[in-house]
Amino acid sequence: MEDHVLNQPDKEILDFHGLWRTATNFFIRLGPVKNIVEKYFGDTIAFWNQLVSHPDYDEYWKARTPLPHLKNITPAVLTVGGWYDAEDLYGPLKTYRAIETQNSPDISNRLVMGPWSHGQWNAGKAENLGNIFWGLDANEYFHELEYKFFSYYLTGEGDMDLAEATIFNTGTRKWMTYDQWPPSNTDMRQLYFQPGGGLSFEKPTNREDFNEYISDPMKPVPYQEDIHLRRTTQYMTGDQRFASRRQDVLVYSSEILSEEITFTGPLFAHLYVSTTGTDADFIVKLIDVFPDLMPDYPQNSKDVPMGGYQKLVRGEVMRGKYRNSFENPEPFIPGETAQVRFELQDVAHTFKKGHKIMIQIQSSWFPLVDRNPQKFVDIYHCNEDDFQVATHRVYNNALYPSHIEVKVIKE
Repeated sequence: MEDHVLNQPDKEILDFHGLWRTATNFFIRLGPVKNIVEKYFGDTIAFWNQLVSHPDYDEYWKARTPLPHLKNITPAVLTVGGWYDAEDLYGPLKTYRAIETQNSPDISNRLVMGPWSHGQWNAGKAENLGNIFWGLDANEYFHELEYKFFSYYLTGEGDMDLAEATIFNTGTRKWMTYDQWPPSNTDMRQLYFQPGGGLSFEKPTNREDFNEYISDPMKPVPYQEDIHLRRTTQYMTGDQRFASRRQDVLVYSSEILSEEITFTGPLFAHLYVSTTGTDADFIVKLIDVFPDLMPDYPQNSKDVPMGGYQKLVRGEVMRGKYRNSFENPEPFIPGETAQVRFELQDVAHTFKKGHKIMIQIQSSWFPLVDRNPQKFVDIYHCNEDDFQVATHRVYNNALYPSHIEVKVIKE
């Protein structure tokens, strides 16, 4: 690999002052993804070359998923995951479900989901993630559970009275136990986007309403407001007020809740959209809006004001050309309404009385997600002139009722 000599603009990324600005500028200056090879990697990173040669879900990727092979399981299984695992939230949830559905109901298959980032259950304490404090060390309870599991199955000591699913509720900040995951005592409900930026379980009755925004790949929405040298896990509980102030982010909010409501299990976005381009990303964020007069956490050394805090509960992106198939991408027809449906992964979160439920929709999450040119191209090999400004519409009317499908715990 040839040495890459840093020119003066490149050296900016080594400067801590204005780091978010320069890091963003670095990726903007990089241009299309293909420039990584030319400017930095050369032709020696075989794994990278393999990845960008398979942009769609083809046989290369299908051969690498373990889920179809999780059959004929005989050992006891304890699958552990974190609600804020930026590296792999998908893995533990899908592993548990694959074992559960592809094996005898008599096997020992259990799930633990805690308020952790990647591997946080294994190192030190877990009293908070970023600005959000749990009021306890979540690792203490888990380590007791873990010890009981291995003592019973490895040495035959103790009783096996662990629940099928041991789940941390990130709203009440308490451990809960269930006899299956997702829990059985739920109702599937639709949370509809309303005219004027409202959000409720009532289907809209109006005929024409939509919201639109201009998405400019050269001015992407950042995934966090704070400045960091490297990507952190703290954005997964981060305050989204910075995003809700942007013109290229749609915001839908419920009224102040008169009683608590708990979402549990997978979420599904059902968007009806149109665009002036032929491709687009759609990022959907579920947010817990704290009361304006909520007191600050005494443990928070940063003294972050929690009144009105917009806590990210779950966020996910769908690259629009894969809306119907990850195997066979297809363009949008400019100006034509299309449905974009995708899973946001599971949650276990209670929105408390006095809080609000918020949904934010945007078309960039930079540089957490690479920029979509908003043109139907192979993004790994496209050119600078493929990137274009586009106007996106999200419809919220009786004919095209965009909504989020949620499982709600029955009282």
